[in-house]
Amino acid sequence: MPNEIVKSFVRSLAHREGVEAGASLAERGGTTAITYAEAHEWPWPRRFNYATEFFCTDGGDTSVREVLAMAASHRNHVVNLFADQPERESPFDQPFLDIGYTQAWVSPLLSRALVHVWSRPTPEGVRIHEVLDARDMARYASVLGISNPGTARDSGIHNFFALVETEVVAKGQLITLPGEAAYISDVFCVPEHRRRGLCHAMMRALEDKARALGARQACLAPGPEVMSYGLYAKYGYRQVASRSVLMSAQQRGEGS
Repeated sequence: MPNEIVKSFVRSLAHREGVEAGASLAERGGTTAITYAEAHEWPWPRRFNYATEFFCTDGGDTSVREVLAMAASHRNHVVNLFADQPERESPFDQPFLDIGYTQAWVSPLLSRALVHVWSRPTPEGVRIHEVLDARDMARYASVLGISNPGTARDSGIHNFFALVETEVVAKGQLITLPGEAAYISDVFCVPEHRRRGLCHAMMRALEDKARALGARQACLAPGPEVMSYGLYAKYGYRQVASRSVLMSAQQRGEGS
């Protein structure tokens, strides 16, 4: 099951970036390449620029060969490598470290079975809305986050936002592809409204939607900063894999 969750995450992320960012997608064996029209900058915890992301699900020397075969025309790139058994003694990204890559950070991939329905009510005065039209999309985009849906509409991408009166105070995104674990992303609450149960209400809305569309599992890929809050453990999410983000030698010279 863990490896299937990893694959669902990669497929869902690639689908979103293809729809929202117009990224081009390519595959070679167990490696997926997502190439953006413009370079991205990742500011924390290690700053670097990249135009292509490689996501490797095979691991070891196989992933090294696949990346090197695809990376010749992608100078500015990062590699995302996954391990189903994070407790192994030797670093699972050692084959990439051996050829000059540097680890930017390691973060977990989380998952849970969608068998439990949250009973906690939505906080008083809060309304959760699914994005249905251009006006809703503008509201969703008014809150900072990872996703940038613009005017894109896609049957597998579901965006939600929370309102207190007329103010957008939280957001969340769900990607559902047939036969895959649902991917929950971009859950964010504005600082002034935190600790009011908004994240719980958003997670419930996203999971209810996933369940209604037939998903049996959900996954999350929070970064190191979010994980430090311990936010998702209380919702029953557990680590199923480790994700190592690796910079190439060229990016070590560009970042800091």
